[in-house]
Amino acid sequence: MQEKLLAAVDLGGTKILTIIADLNGKILVRKLLPTPPQTDAAGLLHVLESAITQTLAAINKSIIHLAAVGLCVPGFFDIKERVVLKLPNIPLVKNFPLESALAQRLGVPVLVENDANAAAVGEARQGAAKGHRDLIYITVSTGIGAGLILNGELYRGSRGFAGEFGHLEVKSEGPLCGCGKRGCLEAVASGTAIARRANEALRKNGETKLSQWAVQNNGKVTAEHVFLAAKAKDPTAIAIIEEAVFYLGISISNLINLLNPSLVVLGGGVTNAGDVFFAPLQKIVAKNTVKYANQDVKIVPAALGSEAGAIGMLFLVKNQLK
Repeated sequence: MQEKLLAAVDLGGTKILTIIADLNGKILVRKLLPTPPQTDAAGLLHVLESAITQTLAAINKSIIHLAAVGLCVPGFFDIKERVVLKLPNIPLVKNFPLESALAQRLGVPVLVENDANAAAVGEARQGAAKGHRDLIYITVSTGIGAGLILNGELYRGSRGFAGEFGHLEVKSEGPLCGCGKRGCLEAVASGTAIARRANEALRKNGETKLSQWAVQNNGKVTAEHVFLAAKAKDPTAIAIIEEAVFYLGISISNLINLLNPSLVVLGGGVTNAGDVFFAPLQKIVAKNTVKYANQDVKIVPAALGSEAGAIGMLFLVKNQLK
């Protein structure tokens, strides 16, 4: 067993991160690949197998060297039935027993977990939340999710759906979300939502600084472009970010009031924007939380970046092997 390796895979809406580590948790290699658009269940199995085999090949290893695989997914995973019910950003994969199907395909045990849950474990064990027993991890990227560590334990709820923070309804009759509802936090404050708002603004107003990036990017802009434009004092970009941060801040305030954590960790690509994101967010949270619940809580950026979920899966899958 000591010669075996662990694979941890973070399946994202646009990217797949694969990490190979030894049983002591030492990372040997990591590889980032794109998530193919319009991937169905069969295609997803092929893509995941390919990501794992390619990463192993980088250290001259193969599937036979694996003890187990940990896979975190961006969506609804039923922990009782062990079925992926829905991945809002990979919509063709529904009601699919991904865990058992991938295990059968690879010939090794596979553990599936929600990506925000896995990232919460990663940050609690090895990142910004090390030493905290009550914390909320929030990821703001292609989508929005949360992982809860309460009294030192990962809290999943009765079927594994605790922490679906991105699907709180915050804007009545707002934009359609990938989950099928309207007005979800994810539909107004995620990186995807910020980019959508910016591209809508471009079609209405060509005078914004965003247009210079659109010219270089096939006529479209990303959330990263919006933050760059906001730093350059572009009023359109600033307005878009202010709206997203407002809804996110109100939602975080509600979680703090409800759960009284000692720490809120923010991860995901959108949080890389720095002060243009964190400064207004801190003000909104301070204004909308009960002072007794907010007197000790801190909001900090994630320490593990895009690797938080995969690192969390290393801890989870290793624990399952014991």
